[in-house]
Amino acid sequence: MKDFKKLREEALRQQQRQHEVFKEGDSVMSSRNGEKGTIHRVGGNYAIVITEDGEMFREWIKNIRTINNTRRTLP
Repeated sequence: MKDFKKLREEALRQQQRQHEVFKEGDSVMSSRNGEKGTIHRVGGNYAIVITEDGEMFREWIKNIRTINNTRRTLP
């Protein structure tokens, strides 16, 4: 039997494949280390995020949270 955490991760991946969760320009925060930034690119189960300092990091979708619903146009 799968535990709740695994089921949640599978549901999140399925929603992302259908483009329902994260999109380019969303403001997000990593739940692992607290880094904040804007999504530059989204893959099937990861996102590439650019911080305000211009640093880029890659994070699993299960480890990022939306900060707010505003979208910003990327340069």
